[in-house]
Amino acid sequence: MAIKAIIFDLGGVIVELDFSKFYEEIISPSPLNKPQAPLMLKFFRQSDIYHQGNMSDEEFYHLACNILQTDKCILDEERFFKAFNSIISGKNDEIIEILKKIKENYKLMCISNINSSHWEYLQQKNWEFIEYFDELILSHEIHMTKPNPEIYQYTIEKADCNPNEILFIDDGLNNVQAAEKFGIIGIKYQNPKQLIRELSNFGVKVE
Repeated sequence: MAIKAIIFDLGGVIVELDFSKFYEEIISPSPLNKPQAPLMLKFFRQSDIYHQGNMSDEEFYHLACNILQTDKCILDEERFFKAFNSIISGKNDEIIEILKKIKENYKLMCISNINSSHWEYLQQKNWEFIEYFDELILSHEIHMTKPNPEIYQYTIEKADCNPNEILFIDDGLNNVQAAEKFGIIGIKYQNPKQLIRELSNFGVKVE
């Protein structure tokens, strides 16, 4: 069947991510920073509720302080969110060019595990690519995150076509594999050239 809908992930595909400033300013000063990598993983695993929109900014800030065992006088809320939002470091202009070239011929959708703070920060950037999408499926608004099965069921309903008429592009292999269980065609994103090549394999021409 011909492709009718193309779904893009945000972070790591369209939006560039850099955890270094957050790591340096928030993770490293923690008294639990030995070893640092497991603490970073613990923080983001426990922040999933925030990405699902089931926790306020203030509650998330307090959770972070508890996880990191950091004094709130040292790590104030404004500084925390400034560092947290610095994770969004830029946009991938090559992918945005692809969006521009295909948006008239396909239903373009975005599905992202994104929290309210990052989404608000992203909107303040006024990056034009947000307007290219016919549907924005944002975890903090629908209270579901990838790779949970219900988010793919929801996505298929929004796409309003058969699963095998949907392409899903994500940099997370587990997210791609979860989508494929529903019959959606998955592409594990690596770089723009690879994506153009794989899109072409499914008849999606990027002129």
